[in-house]
Amino acid sequence: MNIQSSSSLCIIGGYDLLSKSFFSEVKLKHYNSIFINVNEKQINKRSIYNYEIFELKKIINTLKKHKVRDILFIGKINRPNLSEFKNDGEIEKHLPSLIKAYRKGDGFVLATVIKIFEKKGYNILSPLEISNKFFLAKKDLSRLSGKADKYDINKSVKILNDLSRYDNAQAMVIVNGYILAIEAAEGTDNLLKRTAIVRKKLKQLDRNAGFLVKIPKKNQSKLIDLPVIGLKTLILVKKANLSGIAINAKFTIIKNKIKFMKLAREYSINIYNINS
Repeated sequence: MNIQSSSSLCIIGGYDLLSKSFFSEVKLKHYNSIFINVNEKQINKRSIYNYEIFELKKIINTLKKHKVRDILFIGKINRPNLSEFKNDGEIEKHLPSLIKAYRKGDGFVLATVIKIFEKKGYNILSPLEISNKFFLAKKDLSRLSGKADKYDINKSVKILNDLSRYDNAQAMVIVNGYILAIEAAEGTDNLLKRTAIVRKKLKQLDRNAGFLVKIPKKNQSKLIDLPVIGLKTLILVKKANLSGIAINAKFTIIKNKIKFMKLAREYSINIYNINS
C-alpha cells in the first residue's frame, strides 16, 4: 500500500513502549500523525487523544478532524467489557457483529473492529508498512540443524495451528519432545515463568535445551495483534534454560531490535525463522 507523507496517519492502541516507538518512527517520516490511546491510563500529551475502544463516534470524529486516511493498530489493546458499552450514536450499529465476534475470541473481535474502520473508508496498515526496523532480517537468524530440533518446532507449529480454531495461544514451550507449557490468557511472559518452575521439577530434561515457539494464529489478520518479543522475553527464556526462540520473522515484531540482538548473542540464544 502506498503511504504518502502528506496524508494523515493515526495510531490506535495502548500507549506503551512499542506503540511509542512506532509513533516516533511515523513522526520522523513527516506524517501528520495523531495517537488514539485506548487503554485506561490517560496520557496528556500533544497529538494524543484518550478514548475507550468502543467510543466509536468520538474516534471517528477525531479522525475526520485531522483528515486521517491511514490507521495503524499497535500496542496492547485490552479486551473491551461488553457490559460497559454505551450507545453513542455509532457503536450500536455494530453491536450485533461485535457480540458475535466476542463469543468467538479476541482475534475475532479485533478483526471485526478492523472491518468497521475499513467499511468507513480507512486504510488499515500493517506494522511492516511503517518500518522494517522492528523486524529481524535474514542475517539476524540462525539455521536449524538437528533433526530432533526440527521435529520439536514442527510439532509445536502444528499444535499452535490446531489451537488457532479456538482463537487461543500464539506461543508454547517444547523441550526434547516434551510440551512444557502452552500460552493461555496469562501471556508469553507468564508462560515462560511457568516453564522455569516446571523445568526445576523435571530433572531428566537437558539443561539449556528447548524452544519458545511463538507464531501468529493461523489465518489471523496480519494487520493487528502480531506476536511481539523483546528484551524481557530473552531474560525469561534464559531463566527457563531454553536454547532458542522460533518465530515467523516476517510477522513478529521485535522491541528494541539492536539491544535485543546484542542480548541474544550474550545469552547464546538462537533465533530461528519458521514458516507457520
